[in-house]
Amino acid sequence: MTERRIGLIEFGKALNNSVSVPGLGELPGGQVSAGRATRGARARLIRFDRVVADNLRLGIVVRKKFFSSDVEPVTEAGFLKDVFVVTGRDDLGNGDALELYSDDTALPDTSRQVGLAQVHAPAFDEITGVRLQVHQHSGVLREGSLVGLLRGGRGGGLPMRVLRLLGPVGPVPELRAGQPGTVLLGFQCEVPPMPGDALACFHEPEQEYLEQREGIAVVHGLNPLPDGSVVAAVEVPEQVKSNQITVGSMVRVLRPAGTTFNERSTVVATGLRVTSLSRNNVMVPSARGTGVFTVGLTRGDVREGDTIEVHVPAPGTPGAGQPLAPPPPLAPPGPPSRELPVPQAAPGPVVDLNTAPPPELARLPGMTPQRVAAAIELRTRQGGFADVEAFGVAIGLQPHEIVRLRGKVTTSRIQHHGGGVRQLDI
Repeated sequence: MTERRIGLIEFGKALNNSVSVPGLGELPGGQVSAGRATRGARARLIRFDRVVADNLRLGIVVRKKFFSSDVEPVTEAGFLKDVFVVTGRDDLGNGDALELYSDDTALPDTSRQVGLAQVHAPAFDEITGVRLQVHQHSGVLREGSLVGLLRGGRGGGLPMRVLRLLGPVGPVPELRAGQPGTVLLGFQCEVPPMPGDALACFHEPEQEYLEQREGIAVVHGLNPLPDGSVVAAVEVPEQVKSNQITVGSMVRVLRPAGTTFNERSTVVATGLRVTSLSRNNVMVPSARGTGVFTVGLTRGDVREGDTIEVHVPAPGTPGAGQPLAPPPPLAPPGPPSRELPVPQAAPGPVVDLNTAPPPELARLPGMTPQRVAAAIELRTRQGGFADVEAFGVAIGLQPHEIVRLRGKVTTSRIQHHGGGVRQLDI
């Protein structure tokens, strides 16, 4: 199974920033801004465009009852719904986001066990889910620790997060060897715990962040190259607030599915890199903002309608600092040909969008009679177009159609039709 993005929760957008729940304290509130929030889903914490934590779990999800301060548990919350969650992180705040996903193949590393707790008495309630009375046998167990349930020395189910830790008199930050306590696991357990089970705690390396998210763009047109790479015409949506594409950055390809109310996507390719970047027919090393770009990618695992997600791995993570692969070597020259060279056709004349008559505009790619008529009307009314992008947007061209016009058109200076001030006779 490959990774499927199933939802996004953004904090700071909910009607209430938090809610108080007995036994849990203050829970942060967020709004489901894409897809759906499913209890038990895996999650990444994104803060200031950085992935600062991965393999979190939506262990508890509640919402407020209508016209009441009470809460009720939910297994799923849809688009634009407010939810209050417990993930094992106690620092969720405004501006943070939880990217929800499922992936049964790329599991967290559980090869290094650093602690073990013996389970004595499991319990369950409909709000907080599973809680275990344990005795810490070795190592240290902390809130947010990555843990797994062991039965007969074997693991069962996905790794989980410690959502809360309770000592004899209330919440505690950790349990050390020899200490008893209560571990809250919520609704993460795929195998019901039993007395005699053990809870293993696993090592996780400490890192400031895992990757920097530079931006996203939607693919509108493709030009495959003989070496297997591809040049794509992409558009950065206007609603994307911060966006940057840089030559050398890594790319993963997301293929969308579903509707606005159940939006989701599948990661169909990873490990691609940006090999070239141009804007307005000018090659640039990096570009910010929204609009249309032309991007070179190392592989062609992409098709129209896909979304590319540009990111830079943090130092020390897989893929960080890897140089771009060198271009394929040129083929050695063959013996000289005895055939006469075939004359190459000269490039067609460049069409001036601000002066060309309708027949010349009609010969341009993508120009239907309706678009030609609209272009002539707008040109007459406003005196011309500032550039090819302004021309395309004005007459309703798609981003990949605008890209096809580059190199074939130009825009002379706009002639503004000034008008004098007319005095009215009263």
